[in-house]
Amino acid sequence: MATLLQFDLGDDETRTISDSDGDPDQEYTVEIGVLGSGELIVDGVTATVTSVSSIEAGSTPTFTATNGGDLTMDMDLLDASQLNSFTYNIEGASHITLDGSTLDTLSDPLNSYTINYSEAGQGSFTFNQPDVGLLDSASFDVNNIQAGDELNIGSGDWSLDGATADDAYHDGSLHITQGDGVTATQVNASIEMTQAEFEEFKANQDTYLSGGTYTHNCFAAGTMIATPDGEVPVESLSIGDPVLTASGEVVPVKWIGRQSVHRLFAGGQTPVRIKEGALAPGQPNQDLILTANHGVIIDGLVINAGVLVNHDTIDYLPWSEMPAAITYYHIETNTHEVVIANGTEAETYIDYVDRQAFSNYSEYVALYGIETRIVEMPRHRISSRRLVPQYLRERLGIEDMAMKSRIA
Repeated sequence: MATLLQFDLGDDETRTISDSDGDPDQEYTVEIGVLGSGELIVDGVTATVTSVSSIEAGSTPTFTATNGGDLTMDMDLLDASQLNSFTYNIEGASHITLDGSTLDTLSDPLNSYTINYSEAGQGSFTFNQPDVGLLDSASFDVNNIQAGDELNIGSGDWSLDGATADDAYHDGSLHITQGDGVTATQVNASIEMTQAEFEEFKANQDTYLSGGTYTHNCFAAGTMIATPDGEVPVESLSIGDPVLTASGEVVPVKWIGRQSVHRLFAGGQTPVRIKEGALAPGQPNQDLILTANHGVIIDGLVINAGVLVNHDTIDYLPWSEMPAAITYYHIETNTHEVVIANGTEAETYIDYVDRQAFSNYSEYVALYGIETRIVEMPRHRISSRRLVPQYLRERLGIEDMAMKSRIA
């Protein structure tokens, strides 16, 4: 059960919610009495703001999630007539959700927000859009977004807010938009970027603007997959080719999905690099690069690669080493299997990933006609750092970043 917190957040006040009771899994429900130009900090815990009794006129509040904090705010609580601005700060691997699904016909919410990312860790911001007709538009001023950060504020393809890319880039930001304000909320975003980043954008506009933010469980090009005839680069595999499972069985490839993403908007697809020998001697037998949500098998557990990051032998691939566009491949077999990638046990495709996000989805439809469900293998999956067994944390050098910050 969530712990209820009730307090005012007036001008120049700062309130911090953290696991002061020593329980990082504790969740909090927050009811704010008077909201002014103060700051709410959610430090390493989960908190949902469900009530704001009154707002001081002209207020400019700031809500910050830090050290892996997870903050959700009901958009319905943010009265546009009383607020001058609202700022969200996302520090490190933290997440903030602005929930517009709470809006009703009587709502008059603020529709313009500032989102600031920090340079460390993979942060994410999500805007849950309201029902059609309840909000004409929403605008987001996005600053300091880095490779690995996620920005989930739309549900379709983006277009330039200007006749050309050069028209859409001004004041140090790229201005993009989606939705028409009639059949869906019009979402506008101004994304801070340097001139060099903008030049990369112009050269790869389709990669930037197509679709929303997706998270796949995929291997990067160059990953060596074990087959009966030896290791084969994942990009060389074809439908029907045999691959070896960890149990020694030979299974055919049903499909190979491909997706290319631009490094600036890679989001959950930013590569994780597991260095040679990081998991055990010879595992992997060379550096293994894969997406953060791709499960590797350690001691019988399926553990998402991003959970294993220790900022040493397992880390996100640095921006300087990332190509302008990254191509990922996923292997689908008839059932959820464990294959050998660079000498390491790793999972094949499981259908909580949307096949339609892959660029060659039409090939799948042409071959199989309809989506087919794949049942997940009967193994425990770990998708959160806090669930990693202590002995594995110690063996792999994984630190609890929220605890590390408090100790420091």
